[in-house]
Amino acid sequence: MSSSSHRPVVDILIHCPGSHGVIPDQVHKQATALFQMGVKVLLLCAPGFLRTRNAEYPVAVCMDEGASSQNQGSSAKKLAKSIQSVRNQFRLAWEIYTCRPTIVLAASHIEMHAALWIWPHILLALFFKTIYAMNLHFSPKDKNSGGKWWSRVSSSLAFEPFRIAVAHKHISHPVAVPKFVRMVEVPIGPEKINPITENVKKIRKEWNVPRGKKVFMSFGSIRNHKNLDLSIRALLDNPNAFLVVIGNAPSHKDRPIKYYQMLADDLGLSKRVFISDMFVHDENRLSYFMAADFLLLTHAGTFHSQTSSLTTAVNARRSVLASSGSSPMRDLVEHYGLGVFVEPDSSEALADGMATLLNTERVEPRWEDYESYATWETNVTRLIQAASDIVNNRPTPQRQFEGLEDEAAPLPTIIRARTLLKSKPERVQKSSVAPTVKAVAPKSKPKVPAKAEIKIPKKKGRPPKVAKKDTKPPMVAVKPIAIPAIPAKRGRKPKAMPSAEGKEKVSHVRKVPADVIPEQPVKRGRKPKASVAVNGKAKGSAQTPSVPSKKAAPKKVKPPQVSRSEKSAMEIARLRELNHHRRSLRRRKMVAKSTKN
Repeated sequence: MSSSSHRPVVDILIHCPGSHGVIPDQVHKQATALFQMGVKVLLLCAPGFLRTRNAEYPVAVCMDEGASSQNQGSSAKKLAKSIQSVRNQFRLAWEIYTCRPTIVLAASHIEMHAALWIWPHILLALFFKTIYAMNLHFSPKDKNSGGKWWSRVSSSLAFEPFRIAVAHKHISHPVAVPKFVRMVEVPIGPEKINPITENVKKIRKEWNVPRGKKVFMSFGSIRNHKNLDLSIRALLDNPNAFLVVIGNAPSHKDRPIKYYQMLADDLGLSKRVFISDMFVHDENRLSYFMAADFLLLTHAGTFHSQTSSLTTAVNARRSVLASSGSSPMRDLVEHYGLGVFVEPDSSEALADGMATLLNTERVEPRWEDYESYATWETNVTRLIQAASDIVNNRPTPQRQFEGLEDEAAPLPTIIRARTLLKSKPERVQKSSVAPTVKAVAPKSKPKVPAKAEIKIPKKKGRPPKVAKKDTKPPMVAVKPIAIPAIPAKRGRKPKAMPSAEGKEKVSHVRKVPADVIPEQPVKRGRKPKASVAVNGKAKGSAQTPSVPSKKAAPKKVKPPQVSRSEKSAMEIARLRELNHHRRSLRRRKMVAKSTKN
């Protein structure tokens, strides 16, 4: 543990136990801004903090990091992490006691096991009048190991020594933060990078942007709350828009790139959407922003923070289409007129925002005013001003532009994109009337000559051929096709009648058909070969109708015509259709499940 003899007089003591990520980067920029302003700063950090950063300010490496190892289990990791956090908090309390700073700035809000380590900090704030402040990046409800009662006690005690919360976001539920903590919203400053300029035309060729199209670009990690699916659907109402998405899904909970590519293919917008997971260095980021015409910051209604992409868009002098909940980003966009802000979680609102940026002339944004305000110096000065307000018992404005609403830029009038689409087909109809009139006039002239009369005799010459075909059926009418139907119906009745009556009825049948007589003895001759030949034709003819009548009846039913093979073929065809329908339904269900996952 460090001794107080080596410690200089400190005005602001910054505590940063982490070494990788966005939070340590922002703490580093805050410390440099304070040091350049002449404030005496001391940063307490871990050994890994200085590996990728050049610190101009004094640093004390006394925090522990990476207490857990890969060989330990999940319970061992949680125990090691809790011991590490408690140890760092007690080390911080000792450094505050030795240095006696005016302000203590924590890198982020911590609730883990606050019931164990919060008591020395409460005593330091009470007896030494130390002002505790924190950078509130995320929601204060973090995961806490232990039971529910332990997490409630830790979350309630974690805010006790703090009096200032430097918020990079707007909290949707103010009840989560106690009333004695003063919320101060601050901007995010720019990144100090030496940009490398690239040819903008080459970048647009890589994107396959056609001529006359305006590019809307979404840059950064691909997350669900960015509503990229809604921005793809908004292209349907804006035919002159082209979408570029550059980034990668950071976790498995976010939708992958293939989801958005398949959505563009289903909507028929694959030629107007370019999605890539290519890595762009920080030095080349500005040239990619300049290759686009507009920047998309379309976040969901649950987003209450701000992004560094807004500052990069201002440096590239590109307007922004933004959406989110109540946030510092919305205040900056509307106050300086940096673009169009629309309602979140709505594809129609995004389509209207695109239409306003494409089809309206807006007031020029206040680029210079934003660049002079959105700096790390203003971020730190708002912290120092809030601390002086606490000492002098003065109220502190929470919002960035509270009381400066008159200086805000005028809001643009939003146009509905669908009204622009309706006006275009009307113009096409008016222009299409003229060619139709010209096309009708020449077509009416060739109909007047006698070419139509020449076609008429050709049609008249065909009827005699049809008449010849019609003459043949009357000749065939004498055929015995209709005759077997008569004995078939009559043959069923004499089954109960005596044989004499049957002979009289058959005598009438002889007179009508003359051609049937040679066919009947052929059928009879199969049973009595000799007896039928001795008898006369009259007797044989009288006996014949009884035998063919029994054979004619099954001919009418025609069981061989509707054979079992044909029935089975029909049934097999139906079963095949049903199986094909069921297989198609199963495939559709599998595709729907895969798209949801």
